[in-house]
Amino acid sequence: MSMSMSFTPEQEEAIAARGGCVLVSAGAGSGKTRVLTERVMRRLREGEDIDRFLIITFTRAAAGELRARIAGAITEALRENPRQKHLRRQLILCRSAHIGTIHSFCGDLLREQASAAGISPAFRILDEEKSERILEGALERVLDRAYEKGEKEFLTLVDSLGAGRDDRRLSSSLLSLY
Repeated sequence: MSMSMSFTPEQEEAIAARGGCVLVSAGAGSGKTRVLTERVMRRLREGEDIDRFLIITFTRAAAGELRARIAGAITEALRENPRQKHLRRQLILCRSAHIGTIHSFCGDLLREQASAAGISPAFRILDEEKSERILEGALERVLDRAYEKGEKEFLTLVDSLGAGRDDRRLSSSLLSLY
């Protein structure tokens, strides 16, 4: 990543910040990936190792893009200075650096500390489709119990949302609120 790229004062502040964690939050297309890449590159140029960083994003796609951009920036820096042993090492370390999603980080942490958490280290993260089926089943059981109790407030809610036909609209509303 070329040093000639200009950054806003806020971006420069996020890039240069030291001594703690930095949260970069901004809308799509605002330059978050560019800021994070430059932040990492400055630290690497100062002699730090990329495998000592924890870089978390929200999506796998963003994590993959960030890893690719950092590797590209290291490669570009090596073109400018091919004898830079530290940067060559960082390019190798980049493949296994801690760049991922919040979910993958938490999963790794739980696997490492499974005994302390009282869970099996062989756990799997529930996929979205199965999660939806479990949630819908739980909602169905809750509604069944509410019908059995027959409380006035619940029946008023059913009448206003269900229009007496079925629970689809009620279920949809509850899931949307959840």
